[in-house]
Amino acid sequence: MRLSRTLRPALAGVLLAAVSVACGTGTGPGGGDGKSLRVQIPTGPLAGAMEQVGKDFEKANPGTVVTFEGVDSGSSRGPNVALLSSTGTPDIGYLQRSTGVWSALLKNKQLTPLDDVWKAAGLADKYSKSQVDYYTTDGHHYGVLYEQLLINPVYYNKAAFAKAGIPDPPDHQVASVADFESMVGKVKAAGYEGFGVGGSSPYDLGHTLDALLPTAVPADDYDAMLTNFKPGSPTDVKYTDPGFVKVLQTIQDWQKKGIYQNGMLGMDTDQAQGLFTSGRLAMLQGGNYTYASLKEAKPSFEMGWFLLPPLTPGRKTPFDAFNGDTLVVPAKAANPDLAKKFLQFFMTDKYQVSVIAATGSLPVFSSIPASSLSNLGDLVQQQLELSRSVGLVNIWDSTVPSTLGQAFSVPVLQKLVAGKLTPQQAAQQYQSALEDLQSGKVSGASD
Repeated sequence: MRLSRTLRPALAGVLLAAVSVACGTGTGPGGGDGKSLRVQIPTGPLAGAMEQVGKDFEKANPGTVVTFEGVDSGSSRGPNVALLSSTGTPDIGYLQRSTGVWSALLKNKQLTPLDDVWKAAGLADKYSKSQVDYYTTDGHHYGVLYEQLLINPVYYNKAAFAKAGIPDPPDHQVASVADFESMVGKVKAAGYEGFGVGGSSPYDLGHTLDALLPTAVPADDYDAMLTNFKPGSPTDVKYTDPGFVKVLQTIQDWQKKGIYQNGMLGMDTDQAQGLFTSGRLAMLQGGNYTYASLKEAKPSFEMGWFLLPPLTPGRKTPFDAFNGDTLVVPAKAANPDLAKKFLQFFMTDKYQVSVIAATGSLPVFSSIPASSLSNLGDLVQQQLELSRSVGLVNIWDSTVPSTLGQAFSVPVLQKLVAGKLTPQQAAQQYQSALEDLQSGKVSGASD
């Protein structure tokens, strides 16, 4: 059986894996034909652009056939562990570092070291120091980071703002929470829904927290929160401190005040985007990666964007940088050498511009000048430029281990917004999770 290069869902339990093995497309570690390469990639704008990479690789390696297999966001966050651990695994797998999939595979020795790929592609010199550190485990590299994302720009309907009498936010900043809540009140009075968040998604409420946290606490405390889960960390910063509680209080208050769209907790990000592009929702939380999907929907209005307000007056809201979209070679890959060859082929300046930037994400190589990234799109180009003045911080819920970050945090936030927890109760749950990590009761070393 020869799979086409067109994308197909990679997961239906592990049934696909079993079918692949039976058909001879995945026969276990090193047991492949050395010519058939199965590459798992996330569904979305990247998928189409990767088609060209596959064609280029086939041309450079005659006789090779590349098949791309799509995995959606939900499946990549847990169920994908079973596939990537099986003998039916693709030769190259996709995961996000922050979801616990990485640590589960690494703990069970299900990832192939990629030190030779890093050396051949010069990745240690092309990534930032923090990215190199993040992708180094016991002196080895088990994945390649292929894009960087800017989290937390809020897209808005310019026609809705004009109708509500709201000027474009100067420098893409909103001065205060009160100003932001006033903006929502005005667009609702003009007949629109307010601020869109995918409340049922496994990450979007976490991004609201990520956007608010850097300006709710002192910069040193924020930095401590990114590392104080490690046993023996010399810090007394706690999640029950007033700044973090203020973040939780704000998120809950926005539900009580009707800031979010109606039915927010029952909507995923696709539904929230649909509400926005239909013209009924005035504002949508997103990232630089959202813009390509929004444009693809061809809304009837012009879009703008801004950052959520600071929780400490006078501070400017920075961008959150997510460094987690990762390609790996599973230990049971049929063609690991061919997989490594493909990763080396793909991780170049050429494809960072023609594939990554062209689909609305940011290249991870610091050597690529901004002047060569006009294909990002106008709004994303603006975001990149502003990020260099207001700054970037490592996104909290994807930097700390999943047992404290995104996988743990979002269900707590959903209960908070639903009124099942007070901000103080939620803060105590975060603190307890932190203490479990600090004590070594729960491992977070490889997340």
